[in-house]
Amino acid sequence: MPQITIDESTFERLQVHAKPLVDTVDSVINRGLDALEALGSPPTPAAIEPNTARKIDPRALPSLTHTKVLDAVIEGDSLAKTNWNAALDEMLRRTSKHIDSFELLRKTCPANMVQGRKEDDGYSYLPEIDISVQGQDSNAACRAIVALAQNLGIGVDITFMWRPKDKAAFPGERGRLYIPA
Repeated sequence: MPQITIDESTFERLQVHAKPLVDTVDSVINRGLDALEALGSPPTPAAIEPNTARKIDPRALPSLTHTKVLDAVIEGDSLAKTNWNAALDEMLRRTSKHIDSFELLRKTCPANMVQGRKEDDGYSYLPEIDISVQGQDSNAACRAIVALAQNLGIGVDITFMWRPKDKAAFPGERGRLYIPA
């Protein structure tokens, strides 16, 4: 775990935003970073040096718990809304152009889904393809994205970062999942 040194005045500013006996310096900094990220868009892939991102082997995915998607490109198109479930939803929309049977789609994609509208139990409806998909954690969503991309030859390029948390696989590092078409 990296050690940092901050000025006394900076520490005093952090204390103003901390909940006594609850927050740590790390949790206050993370809350501040979350607020900054909410104000503006995350860096684009061009702003991230390619050699600073850990290359992820889609056949041996590390734990993606505590990750945040920074950018997702599917078949050359950058997604406006970037998170693991939004990327999976877009993969399913694009997959429906290649697969004409819901049963074949279910066999190809390991995510929980039903045909038609279902909006309870964590499901969200994708009206363009008339299926409902249950929300996935980052690991399950990524596995489903990889399965679809590899089985159908869909190009995927996702840049993400592990949040600086103790239980993250690579705290504070960036990762890149690239699957060519």
